[in-house]
Amino acid sequence: MEITAVVVTYNRLDLLKENIEALRNQIAPNFHILVVDNNSSDGTRDYLKGQEGDDLECLFLDENLGGAGGFFYGMKKAYEDGADAVWIMDDDTIPKEDALERLLEADEILEHDYGFLASDVRWIDGSPCVMNRVHKLKEKKGSYERIDTATFVSLFIPGETIKQIGLPVKEYFIWGDDKEYTLRASDYKPCYFVPESRVLHKMKVNVGSNICTDELNRIDRYFYAYRNDYVTAKKRGKKSLGMYYLGFCLNFVRVLLKSKNGKQKRVAVMRKGLVAGRNFLNENKETDIM
Repeated sequence: MEITAVVVTYNRLDLLKENIEALRNQIAPNFHILVVDNNSSDGTRDYLKGQEGDDLECLFLDENLGGAGGFFYGMKKAYEDGADAVWIMDDDTIPKEDALERLLEADEILEHDYGFLASDVRWIDGSPCVMNRVHKLKEKKGSYERIDTATFVSLFIPGETIKQIGLPVKEYFIWGDDKEYTLRASDYKPCYFVPESRVLHKMKVNVGSNICTDELNRIDRYFYAYRNDYVTAKKRGKKSLGMYYLGFCLNFVRVLLKSKNGKQKRVAVMRKGLVAGRNFLNENKETDIM
């Protein structure tokens, strides 16, 4: 099986170095590393040029296209270059040395019949990483729990899935691209959580996203969450869209009642995201393998 580990990076050189070292220390042999650099400005490009070789190649983008754009072009290149599967992650993901080996064991046990596999993502203290919780369903296949959503932090995706459902929506930029893609994959085939495959996600703090309590200097990025989640919900039908509006209204009230500062800014970003979502023509976006 030809496997390509696709890593998307942007201005986090120290973490990227740890990531690459961890990938090169994997027990599982014979896989290729493709690093997609989102036009970093911290010396990443020079470092990567010195790392290129038989086991690692780089794709340098001319602008920062966010995680969604990075994974779009990285997965596209890996698939078109003949990869049978891609193992995707951010640059702050540090896989345990047997992380890939455990995914490959699951691949064999599941007889290669699944949409994707997700690793168990832990924070630096060993606790579950809040931002990377998978959504578990009640079904199991052996010891593997079925899931329908996961994040792009150690996701193992067969080439056949990419062939059938295409690529992430690169125009999402950040937030919600993984949710939309994994829902699409789980519609195609059952997908599974592999607890034996563990990675560390070196976030600064182990908290989830919350527009009511997050720092004001981070609020602008919630535009993408509200825009992209609207588009995904609309695509999936009336029930999903209704749940989106319910969540929107609840968060609107929470901001007004509980946010200690910046209430107008928080509400404005939510509204801006909603309006942009209504004008976002997802059906015209490039996701297919050409």
